[in-house]
Amino acid sequence: MNQPTKRVLIVDDSSTLRRIVHEALNIMNFEVIEAESAQAALLTLEEGVVDLIILDWHMPGMDGYNLFLNLQGEPRFKSIPVIMLTAEDRKDSMLKAIRAGIRHYLTKPFTHEDLLARVVQVLKLDQE
Repeated sequence: MNQPTKRVLIVDDSSTLRRIVHEALNIMNFEVIEAESAQAALLTLEEGVVDLIILDWHMPGMDGYNLFLNLQGEPRFKSIPVIMLTAEDRKDSMLKAIRAGIRHYLTKPFTHEDLLARVVQVLKLDQE
């Protein structure tokens, strides 16, 4: 049985990283939406529902961690799972994010396989 297409929002100020993540997600035929900032992500979320957010920590303006905290304060966004994909590799930052409710924390550099394994786990997709 085919599952409905999942919508994934990539939030990262690096167009190169968004492209790399987009390419990885294309392997699984996800509908991918990109945002270059926290503000753009909020506008995108106002326009429609997503099933997963892949979020960078370090961005100009509002960082990814604070965007996540803002989403947690909104009942309609609180249940959207988030994977933090970031160069921020300090253990205290990782623990802070996980304690706040980030589902997975993946540091750069990463492989397509690492990312897709976490996406599948978070979305609980059948691996047929």
